[in-house]
Amino acid sequence: MSIGGFGMRGSIAQLAIPVLAIAPALLAVTPAAHADARPPAADLRMVYENPQITKDNSSITWHWMLTNRGAAGAETVIATHRVSAGQQVAGASRPCTAEGSNVVCRYDTIKPGETRLGWIKTKLGPVSGTMRVSAQVSWHEAPTALPGIDDPSAVDAAPWGVPPGAGASGRKPRQDHR
Repeated sequence: MSIGGFGMRGSIAQLAIPVLAIAPALLAVTPAAHADARPPAADLRMVYENPQITKDNSSITWHWMLTNRGAAGAETVIATHRVSAGQQVAGASRPCTAEGSNVVCRYDTIKPGETRLGWIKTKLGPVSGTMRVSAQVSWHEAPTALPGIDDPSAVDAAPWGVPPGAGASGRKPRQDHR
């Protein structure tokens, strides 16, 4: 997707649990939209761990990890976590902020291999069924240097005004034609 000339990528992750039963598993979601395309330069993945539920079932703490598995950095990263009905956001790790039933985390850059950790705490009302959390992550690809542009190793060492193919003296090499 391109917005205002900037390439933008995104991924979605989701975790759902029944309120009274938790399976001991770690869930990772990979963006299906990239499955048949060339892998993006930055590849951000959101992973939720098993949530912590208080003994009295009054709150849940959701732990998450956002990792850049790509070969290049991501800029202007926005991770929006959504909690299901029946949960009220009570707190979140920095730099995240609660915005209604969403928690929004903003990062200037996430370099290749970097991981950001966080948590969201929700209060529960009288509910039954499944509690959910999901995330959508969007970012811009970090600019990369193109060969020959801003690359000092690609600079032509000939003095100004010397025709292409001429040496530093300004003379072209002698060519014998037979």
